[in-house]
Amino acid sequence: MEIGKQFKHILVAVDDSYLGQMALVNAIHQAREDEAKLTIVSIFEKGQLSVFDFFSKEKTTAAEDDVRRALDRYRQMALENGLTDVDIRIAEGEPGEVIVKDVIPAVQPDMVVIGSNSQKGTEKYFGSQSSYIANHAPVTVMIVR
Repeated sequence: MEIGKQFKHILVAVDDSYLGQMALVNAIHQAREDEAKLTIVSIFEKGQLSVFDFFSKEKTTAAEDDVRRALDRYRQMALENGLTDVDIRIAEGEPGEVIVKDVIPAVQPDMVVIGSNSQKGTEKYFGSQSSYIANHAPVTVMIVR
């Protein structure tokens, strides 16, 4: 029997949903096991702001700052769990497409970890983003449920 692949650089897409958090926990575990670099990305979706907030630079900046603070917390969590090489990134747009077309080429991971569904405003994407990533990413994808 062949032993599983050891990853060198893991990218995890995180939001504030339960499965987004579970993706982070699983990515930290895998990165620790493989002594891999971990990059944590959150996607800022301006389209999820109300019309009034969207056109308010102050509200848009505040919402983006919230995402940055969350990323800082996620990074700290990874460091507290024994990782030493942790990077954070914020991207903007439709999560699946942005991760596949922009983030993966820029970061060059050999594995992506994502929750099986994610929060979008008051709705949930039931697998559409994770499905897109699984079908289009040029690297191994772990979908956490």
